[in-house]
Amino acid sequence: MTASSSPETAARLPSPERIVSLLWVLLTHRRGGVTKEYLRHYVDGYAAATSEQAFEKMFTRDKDVLKDIGVPLEAYDVQETANWEGSERADEVRYRIDQERMYLPHVDFTDAERLALVRARSAWQGSDVDRAVVRALGRLDAGEDWVTATSTSDHEAFGARLADADRTLTALADAVRDQSVITFDYRTAGGARAQRRTVRAWALTNPTGAWYLIGWDLDRRAQRTFRLTRMESGPQAADDDAGAPRRPADLDLQAVHDLISGEHEPATATLQLRPGRAVGLRVGAEVTGTSEDGWDKVRISYTRPAELAGTIAAAGPTARVPSSSPALRDAVVGLLDGALDAHRRPVPDYALSEPRRRRNRLSDRDKVATMVDIIGLINQRGAMDRGELADRLDVTDAQLTRILDELRFCGMPERYFAGEQFDVEDHDGQVRISRAEDLSGPLRLSIPEAGALVVGLRASAGIPGLGEDERAAARTALAKIVAASGPEVEQAAEGINARFDFGPYTELAGRLHAAVRERRVLTITYHAAGRDQQTRREIEPLRIITEGGHGYLQAWCRQQEDLRNFRIDRIGAVEETGEVHGGRQVDLDGPLFTQRGAETTAHVLFAHRIRDLADGFRPERTATLEDGSVVAEVRLSSADYARSQAARHGGEFRVLSPDSLVGSVTSWLEEARAGYDAPEAPPAAAVP
Repeated sequence: MTASSSPETAARLPSPERIVSLLWVLLTHRRGGVTKEYLRHYVDGYAAATSEQAFEKMFTRDKDVLKDIGVPLEAYDVQETANWEGSERADEVRYRIDQERMYLPHVDFTDAERLALVRARSAWQGSDVDRAVVRALGRLDAGEDWVTATSTSDHEAFGARLADADRTLTALADAVRDQSVITFDYRTAGGARAQRRTVRAWALTNPTGAWYLIGWDLDRRAQRTFRLTRMESGPQAADDDAGAPRRPADLDLQAVHDLISGEHEPATATLQLRPGRAVGLRVGAEVTGTSEDGWDKVRISYTRPAELAGTIAAAGPTARVPSSSPALRDAVVGLLDGALDAHRRPVPDYALSEPRRRRNRLSDRDKVATMVDIIGLINQRGAMDRGELADRLDVTDAQLTRILDELRFCGMPERYFAGEQFDVEDHDGQVRISRAEDLSGPLRLSIPEAGALVVGLRASAGIPGLGEDERAAARTALAKIVAASGPEVEQAAEGINARFDFGPYTELAGRLHAAVRERRVLTITYHAAGRDQQTRREIEPLRIITEGGHGYLQAWCRQQEDLRNFRIDRIGAVEETGEVHGGRQVDLDGPLFTQRGAETTAHVLFAHRIRDLADGFRPERTATLEDGSVVAEVRLSSADYARSQAARHGGEFRVLSPDSLVGSVTSWLEEARAGYDAPEAPPAAAVP
């Protein structure tokens, strides 16, 4: 192997190889430590640095990566002259690894606790945080029982996630843990342009499924809340904190949750619905009589008035709010007026192009952590099954091959320590590594890894439909992790409040989740988004998921003989059939909204406040306007769906083309708005 045999090739050394080699030089000198000059001379990549400034930048970055993955690297002043390295002076700073704080103690988990850990991992799947949880779990439970636990887990029955693949979430979580001051460009919901904000990061929370940063705004000298999808640049460390206060001990994240979600005390309202219409509003409502003009009167309970106003507006001319509920009536009228105004304005100029797809590349931190984890896990056992290794690392077989190939070039620099490169054996499904004995076992959890795992455990304990024994297992697994790693592990999650929020449908979500796990066949009544009617379906529940702030039941519909996604808040009656199905081998990971062949291609403008909803429509082409709005070319299931969404979002969902659909939406909105201009029938006189 000659990849590191000359200064020229050393200059081209990939960062992960250089960082792992740095770790090995430090490990082999762990007693006396080494100076920066020694590292610059003997670590390939450093010797080829073109300047002192380039070396310092490279070395600082590499140290941070090692600390981020849990390596207890420390700098200290040399006090004694013994064990010098070459010509190093006794007054120089040396670097070493604290062996006592390096390795993770063995932890015994029960099968129930292992399943809780699997759920915690599943909660972060698809996000940047996922890699940290995968690393943590791979080290925590190194025994072979892990394979059995993951194979018998039913965690896929609950596919809801705590985060999308948001590029800022990991960086903001680090800022919250340190309560550091950061700057970023941010556009408010109604702002014409983004502004630079400087904020002391206090907390992260995810009410309604979207993530928000809570912190102290230094310019406004007040607490403020920022939605991550409205950040138009990544967070950067600020130069000065200007005396910004740290997180208050009594910071009320529940109050933030209620404010963002629009949660209020339970209330009731009486609505008027056209006979046989507005079936979505009839789900869970009580019919109380008939109005003077023959409309049904229904009483509905709610806790989120803004959400209810949107649902009433989406029913258009088939529903109205009487003047006896003035606040709710005004909210609905405001949405209809906003939608009408938007559809009457001139169409803005825009040029569509294919949307940029994010490439989910592993960072150097992830790559180095994976390589170090492989060494620690294999050294603990002597050898490891290749399939289990790939599963623990959550990589494909091809990715594992590339990682093992890279490890062959790591170890002590070959130019100075011939034969000290790692020897990787990969034969007959077993992987062994020799000449890497300086890492005798898995590393302790780093703060980011520990924090992500603790947040995932706490959140997964609140999954609707779990039994109390399962919730208890999540708590005891967390206690064992804290006992093994120290109280700083639990403290790592302070300020990050994550949970699965199904709002008023939590109980229903729990019942459906239980049916999924037990494979119980159900009969449901359902109101589809594009049709003002209720259907009765016999279904085989397969998984609960979330997207765009809503919960969905994925199920096999026996009437359609196909996979269908049922939004939980549109499910009415649920009846047990007494039948248990045998399971379905269907792909549940495809797009939530699949084309059926009768969709209408339309250009829709998503205002900046709701522009992240555009991704859920899988747009074929997009354009971003100066005010932050996004125009997307999407396929809509029906004209009814377009009309209801336009009304629900009060002008922030605006159909731009085709003209026929714009005309249909506009005339429908005009009819709905006219219903509030007509005089109301006087209330019936009291019977003497």
